[in-house]
Amino acid sequence: MRRWLADGEQVQLVCRPHARILACPVAVGLLLVMAASAGLAKLQPAQFAGWAPQAAELRQPAIVLLLTAVGLLLVTYPLRRVVRWANTTYVLTDQRVVVRRGRLRRQQEDFYLARVESMAMRQKLRQRLVGAGDLDFHLAAGGVRTVHEVPHVAEFRNHAHRVWTQLFRESFQQAPGAAYYADGVGSDVDGMKNNLTGKELRKLGRDH
Repeated sequence: MRRWLADGEQVQLVCRPHARILACPVAVGLLLVMAASAGLAKLQPAQFAGWAPQAAELRQPAIVLLLTAVGLLLVTYPLRRVVRWANTTYVLTDQRVVVRRGRLRRQQEDFYLARVESMAMRQKLRQRLVGAGDLDFHLAAGGVRTVHEVPHVAEFRNHAHRVWTQLFRESFQQAPGAAYYADGVGSDVDGMKNNLTGKELRKLGRDH
């Protein structure tokens, strides 16, 4: 049971952002590893002696510097992006869309579907090729909330629209109808007439 769910709230879909956003970080990580491998090959004793015979004492510091630089670059960009993706989830419940980010420092955004006026799906060419896309939720109070890089975005949009339609129907059914107000007005008029004396009723008839 997810502790952040409200009483009676049911989960409909759970997913992560589309993995296509990892293409660039993974490519950069591979290039860094290949560059580090090529650099280490050049720093092997035989290779190093061939192009830097007078600087043998610098070989070990150069290896440490190379590995440190590559390690920092890997942590700063590729690894950080992968960890961020792995710790981001999109949750569709029967009441809201929840975007949860982070593991140690948890961040959560809630888009309550009952407050949504309309929703729109946007897809760039590269997103269409893999079935991903962005979902825009237009709020009744104004403003737009966007969920980026949703995988199987058409399916997610259809489920969200179904939940939104159900919430709209429920709110419409719970609202008092015209008969409620008519009955209230009629009873108020009858009550006023009952409280009037005969003289006041005759005067009211002459005025109308």
